[in-house]
Amino acid sequence: MIVIFLSLSLGREVVRNKTIASEIAVLEAQAGQLITENLAISELQSALQSESFIEREARLKLGMKKPGEGVVVIQDRIDGQVVNSGESDPFGFVIDPEAEVVEDVSNTSKWWYYFFDKTNYDRHQSS
Repeated sequence: MIVIFLSLSLGREVVRNKTIASEIAVLEAQAGQLITENLAISELQSALQSESFIEREARLKLGMKKPGEGVVVIQDRIDGQVVNSGESDPFGFVIDPEAEVVEDVSNTSKWWYYFFDKTNYDRHQSS
């Protein structure tokens, strides 16, 4: 009787130890994943606080420039119409919205013209 009682107690302890060991393994894996995410977040934070990132965002989103620099905005056009990007031009960067539009030619066609049709190449050179 005592042997049966001791065997049952030992069996329960072995099962409990295996359960606890598997829970520890899962928690260690989660801890490793959280450490990796924490490192990635701290790298992103340092990148966002860097001077070059702040300068880039100021240039792109606020239209700022350094003294002595010129700003040129290039707009996409389809069939002579300016493609609306969903934003107006709050800073007045558009140089000449009524400029004559030269037909769009693919880069491959420009190379073809360059090697085999110089007159068409010269005509499309400005586009």
